[in-house]
Amino acid sequence: MSPVRRLVSYARNYARMVSKVLKMASDVRRQPSNGFTVAGFEVLPGFLERETCQDIIHFANGYLQGHSYVVPPQHYRDEEVDGGKCYVHHRAEVRDINLGMVQFINVQKLDRRFSQLLATVQKMLEARTGESLQAQSAVIQLDMPDCETKRRLHTDGLTIRYKAFIYLSDVNGSEDGPYTVIPGSHRHVLRKIMNLFYVRWRTLTWSKEKVKRSDQFGDMAILYNERHSTQVLGSAGTMTLSNQLIVHQGGYNRNPRWAIVLHFIPRKYWDGKPFNMYQQEVESGAFPSESLNKAQMLTD
Repeated sequence: MSPVRRLVSYARNYARMVSKVLKMASDVRRQPSNGFTVAGFEVLPGFLERETCQDIIHFANGYLQGHSYVVPPQHYRDEEVDGGKCYVHHRAEVRDINLGMVQFINVQKLDRRFSQLLATVQKMLEARTGESLQAQSAVIQLDMPDCETKRRLHTDGLTIRYKAFIYLSDVNGSEDGPYTVIPGSHRHVLRKIMNLFYVRWRTLTWSKEKVKRSDQFGDMAILYNERHSTQVLGSAGTMTLSNQLIVHQGGYNRNPRWAIVLHFIPRKYWDGKPFNMYQQEVESGAFPSESLNKAQMLTD
């Protein structure tokens, strides 16, 4: 492809992304005004009992084997027949960021209580947003100590999505890796458009600056500062509802942190497919040796 055609292609993609930012901003502004829709997040202490949190951790430990794999279908509940899969994903095997993260994805296929949890939180989010939502996945997440490779401030793409983060272990300070947000940033437009251009200017080698780590779709590399962010602290059982257009990150942690993350999307934006985040990478067994070495350093 000639440089001119490549530039035209980049420009078209950028225009498409800008259009999506504007569309999502319009959607957000049409939502009912309440604490969640104005701030972009809401914290609910004591949502789960501590004993329940411990039971979930025990359940997850029964499936974690130290590597990525797909859970055999004979473990699935009979009513979970949508074609999706349950699997364990070690980020260190396929990524160069968040190397301490282990995700046990689609656990609602194994245990009814996670389906019930999705349904309960879905109703809470629908009441706040006035939207019809699709519950996508319940993910049990273990963040091993990682003070080097956590992804910087970002959004989860450009389409409205919602998550509920429920701490399964106590998060009393920055050493525990709290969920961190910039309140109200789900409503920002200009700063996000500028970040879209800046990140692609770097990753598309329009600049001489080299990117050493993954610059992904929603990275907020400029115009946002961690000093302006809010750390969500809380004991085991604390839940945070979050619009994932908010600028956020997982905190650097010196202690392991357990959480369950519930995923939702407005039905009007759902593609009708089962949730499959990182499934292809798990099934392909693509385990770069460099990432594995970094992961070993984190856990040694």
